[in-house]
Amino acid sequence: MRKFIWVFCAAMLIPVGNVWAQTNDFATGNMHFDAKAMDTNGDHMISKDEFMKYGETMWGTMAKSANALSVNDAARDFAQGNLRFSAKAMDANHDGSITKEEFMTYAQQKFDKMKDAGGMMSVDDAATKLARGNAHPK
Repeated sequence: MRKFIWVFCAAMLIPVGNVWAQTNDFATGNMHFDAKAMDTNGDHMISKDEFMKYGETMWGTMAKSANALSVNDAARDFAQGNLRFSAKAMDANHDGSITKEEFMTYAQQKFDKMKDAGGMMSVDDAATKLARGNAHPK
């Protein structure tokens, strides 16, 4: 009976270890999406210029010095960074990789769909529409 209890307890700890490892991987992802960080002038609105500058920063964080990222790597980074971007849709020429130009074009299209009549987007709208909903660990 004791052997059964020990085996049962050990088996129950395996998923906990896996969850911890996944959480650790998530916490050390390449990027982190934060709508508030886009608002560089603090007016609670995001201009196209602010949005695109944030995109430049995100690309640099993900790609480091690479010219392109694989669709799979980009998708992983978007998920880990809590960003609702589609890496597959971003790959305009369907070659399995995303260039900075494809990334920035996709970001610009996202902004154009979300902007209000004044050409701006609120921080709250950006957070709601661009975040996946799985909060990044602090």
